[in-house]
Amino acid sequence: MFVFFLLAVAALLFVLAPAFLSWGQTRAAASTPQDAAREEAAEQSRAWYDQRMHELAEEDMDDVHRAELSDELASVLLAEYPSVETSADDQTLSAQEARPPAFFARPVNLLLITGAALIALAVGVYGQLGSFGASKIQGAQAVLELSPDNDLEALQRWQALLAEWLVETPEDAPSWYLLGHAHLKQGAFSGAERAFAQAHQYASNDVSVKFYWLQARYLDRQGVLDDRSRQLAQEILAMDPNSPQVLEMLAVAAITDGNAAEAITLLNRTLNSEQRPERVRATVDAIDALRSAYAQQGGSAAVKVNVRAAQQTDPKAVVFVVARPIGGGMPYAVVRRPSWLLPFSVDLDDLVSMSADRPLSQVDDFEVLVRLSASGLAQAEAGDWRWQSEPLTLSGAEGEQHELDAVLGPPN
Repeated sequence: MFVFFLLAVAALLFVLAPAFLSWGQTRAAASTPQDAAREEAAEQSRAWYDQRMHELAEEDMDDVHRAELSDELASVLLAEYPSVETSADDQTLSAQEARPPAFFARPVNLLLITGAALIALAVGVYGQLGSFGASKIQGAQAVLELSPDNDLEALQRWQALLAEWLVETPEDAPSWYLLGHAHLKQGAFSGAERAFAQAHQYASNDVSVKFYWLQARYLDRQGVLDDRSRQLAQEILAMDPNSPQVLEMLAVAAITDGNAAEAITLLNRTLNSEQRPERVRATVDAIDALRSAYAQQGGSAAVKVNVRAAQQTDPKAVVFVVARPIGGGMPYAVVRRPSWLLPFSVDLDDLVSMSADRPLSQVDDFEVLVRLSASGLAQAEAGDWRWQSEPLTLSGAEGEQHELDAVLGPPN
C-alpha cells in the first residue's frame, strides 16, 4: 500500500510539472537577451542608413550618379552592420528553431507520458500486492478474539464478509483460516472443516492450519479419527513432537481401539510440555489405570521406581527418571514428572523408550538415574539432587518387574 502511495504521488508531480514548465517557457520566450540585442543593432543600422540617404537626396547630382551612390551606401551598410541581415547559417538555425520539435522531444509531452506510465504502474503494483476490495475485510483478525457468547453478532457479520470475499478471491488462505475459526466458534464443525481444508490447500506447511483442520474434523466426526485425520496428526507431530492436544487425541483413539500400550506411550509424552496441575494429575491417573490394564494383558519387563524426597522441594522443579548405559550416555527410557507430585511411582520399560530402535528390554545392562532439576532442563546442572541405582538388566525377561526406592536429597 505504501509503495502504491509513493508511485501515485510521483505520477501526480509528473502530471502537474508540464503546466509549470510550459508557463516558464512562455515567459522566457517573451524576451531573451539575444533578441533584445539583435533588435537594438537593427534599429541603429536603419537610423544611420536613413540619415545618409537623406543627405544624398539633398546633394545636387544626376539620377544615375545618385543611384550608384545609394547602392554603394547599401553595400557599406551590410558590410559594417551584418546584424541587419541574417547569415545563411543563422537562417538555417532559425528554420530549425521554427520547425516544431518531435513529439517525444518536447519536455511537456515527455513528462505527461511519464506521469501516465507511473499511474498505470501504481495501479499494477496495487493489483499485485493488494486487492481493490481488501478494505472489506480489513480488521477480520478480530474473529480470533471474539466470543460466541458476547460477540455473536460481530462474529456472524465477519463470517458473511469473509464468505463473500472468498467468492472473489478463493486462493486467500488467511481468509479461509479466519472463516474456519468463525464457524468453529459457533459450533458449525462441518463448515469449519471445509474452511480449514481450503486454507490447507494453499498453506499446507502451516502447523496452525493443520491443527485446526484436525480439530474441526475430530469434532465433526464426534471424536473418531479417520485415516486422513491420523495422517494430519502425524504431520503435526513431525513439526511439533510434544503437541499435547494431538497426543491426547491419538491416546483417546488408542484407548477406544483397546491399545493400552500405545495410549500409555502417548500420554507420557503429553507430560513433557503440559503444565496445568489438573491436567497433569488427570493424565497421571489415566496412565496408572492403563498400566493396570496393560499388566493384566501380560505386559512387559519393567523397572518400577518409587520416588520420594528427603525434604521439601521447589514445586516448580522437575524430576527425571532415566534408564541409561552404565556410567552415562544416551538414555534408553525417560519419564518426566513435576516435583509437586512427589512421592510418586513410575515404570521404566519399552513403552517409555526414547527410540523404538533401542528398546529397554533388549539392553544387556543399564542403570537408573533419578534427578531433580530446579531449572527443568534435561541437561544435568550443578546443584541437582541425584539418586543412582546399581546395574540392572531386563534382557530376556518377560513380565519381570524390578522395584527400586529412590530417595532424593541435596548433594553433599
